[in-house]
Amino acid sequence: MATNYTEDDIKSLDWREHIRMRPGMYIGKLGDGNSPDDGLYILLKEAVDNSIDEHIMGHGKEVRVDIDEEGRVEVRDFGRGIPLGKLFDCAAQINTGAKYDSEAFKKSVGLNGVGIKAVNALSNFFEIQAWRDGETKALEFSKGLLTVDMKKPRRDDGVNGTRLAFELDRSIFPAKAKYKEAFVEKMCRYYSYLNPALTVTFNGKKFRAKDGLLDLLREEMENEALYPPIHLVGKDIEIAFTHTPESGEEYYTFVNGQNTSQGGTHLVAFREALVQVVRGFYKKQYEPSDIRAGIEAAICVRIMSQSSNHKRRPNLAPLGSRRTGNLSALSSGISLKPISIIICTNTHKSRNRFKSVSSPQSVNARI
Repeated sequence: MATNYTEDDIKSLDWREHIRMRPGMYIGKLGDGNSPDDGLYILLKEAVDNSIDEHIMGHGKEVRVDIDEEGRVEVRDFGRGIPLGKLFDCAAQINTGAKYDSEAFKKSVGLNGVGIKAVNALSNFFEIQAWRDGETKALEFSKGLLTVDMKKPRRDDGVNGTRLAFELDRSIFPAKAKYKEAFVEKMCRYYSYLNPALTVTFNGKKFRAKDGLLDLLREEMENEALYPPIHLVGKDIEIAFTHTPESGEEYYTFVNGQNTSQGGTHLVAFREALVQVVRGFYKKQYEPSDIRAGIEAAICVRIMSQSSNHKRRPNLAPLGSRRTGNLSALSSGISLKPISIIICTNTHKSRNRFKSVSSPQSVNARI
């Protein structure tokens, strides 16, 4: 028997209700914390990403992350601090932020003005505080609703920046959901690899990378390198790669600090550029699959704007012609000259694989 379908069946939800009713649209699966892609880690990442964006724009050299035994999270940065008059809007007004064609954040991770609003809506307790030039303001929420506009917020050390604190809403997340220290530590290490000038402190333990993506590659590689890893650092681009005895390809790719696990145009550009370099140096039309067999590479680019296919941004989608300049520059070389020099100096001809003829130390070059 057919049911009636009338105007009464049409519902309009406010931002908070929508996030709470459909959390998977914003943070993926909820999970209990036993998998690194569970929703509670996405909430943590949303909180930390804003601090990372401040650092990328040249403000703040440390981000502190603390998680206590009860699962309460606190993130403190030392950037510019959210403008006090917009603190409520940034925490509880969907599609609000400073990343819409703004000079304040040119190469940021978040673009949609959603991030910490999802954290707010999915938290039983959420507190946000900002410090700017000796002034401070703090607000407290529960499940996205304002509960306290603090008249006398804690002064802290008075240093500019922003602090977020939150506790998961157990009516949405599993009762036993808990952050795993190993997953959070890896997250912090990756933040440090992608931002070598930044110190990330997790529960008092400091993470700071010396060699950026080269450190990441060393951590992730399970097989011995056939030649010293090549490390290229240039304006808005960093690459570290080598080959192993394996036959497959392994990539760790990032755009504006966001892990693009499914690749995208930046990865396509690198794979094409590598083939172009090797063919050009050996004057042979080797098969691309032979050239790339066994490669392990970490790639990070920073661009003014990005397009992606999901809130959690697993890949960088093809960009319109107006935005392809940065990536076409990568495809046309990643500055091919230094790579050619390194290949000439450190490897000899091999149809299927590079073989090391150099010292065991890493090779570095400037694009």
